[in-house]
Amino acid sequence: MSRLAAPAALLLLAAGCGGGGGGSASSGDIVDAATKTARAGSLEADFSIAGQGLSATGSGVFDTGKHPAGQLNMKVTASGRQTPVDTVVTGDVFYMRSPAFARSIAQGKQWVKLDLAKLARQRGVDLGGILDASPTPTNALAYLRGTREVRELGSETVGDAKTTHYEVTVDIDRAARKATGEARSSLEGVIAQSGLKRLPLDVWVDGNGYIRKVRYEEHAGRQQAANVTMELHDFGSRVAIEPPPADSVVDLTKLQGG
Repeated sequence: MSRLAAPAALLLLAAGCGGGGGGSASSGDIVDAATKTARAGSLEADFSIAGQGLSATGSGVFDTGKHPAGQLNMKVTASGRQTPVDTVVTGDVFYMRSPAFARSIAQGKQWVKLDLAKLARQRGVDLGGILDASPTPTNALAYLRGTREVRELGSETVGDAKTTHYEVTVDIDRAARKATGEARSSLEGVIAQSGLKRLPLDVWVDGNGYIRKVRYEEHAGRQQAANVTMELHDFGSRVAIEPPPADSVVDLTKLQGG
């Protein structure tokens, strides 16, 4: 596992509740809101992550369609030092650019490429749990489709939207059965890597039935979880997410000697 430490650290870089209320709400309402939000096709997100000795804040734009992709800009803090990190995610492939990588990659290159599927084939290790440490709205929305229990906490404003705050419990196995493609593999990876089958989340839903905020713990393995908070907005805008030019990329699997 030590040979995977560098890839795991790179991915993690990419990578309390309000009170009041007490009414009841249907789990179906949360499932419907998650489905509607995902079907918007795209969204923007502002997020924060804290865990495993690192913290990060940033924002990004995400394609939530059949081929999920994302483009993020963030600032990562570790050991008291803050570093900018740009990330492009397309499927199981991460592209990352940061001054922190400058000494580790070939001269003239700007981006590091990490293909999780290729690493899994080369090393015989399931890296799905590492991917789940990334702050992607696709994963959060997929979780919410497995909602079992709901408790309404009250009304709150998120950004410029009036929302209702709920505390929910998700059945991850149920969410995985409802998911397809990469989302399903991701949820199954969470179960396999962490052993969890139920997960508590806080979720804020606006009057139009969109998820506007999610807060939860992302479990990439049996170690300390990462605390993730996302605020979602600008649903359905046109987005075009492309990987960096090939001549500016270094493939980490080749740097690691295959």
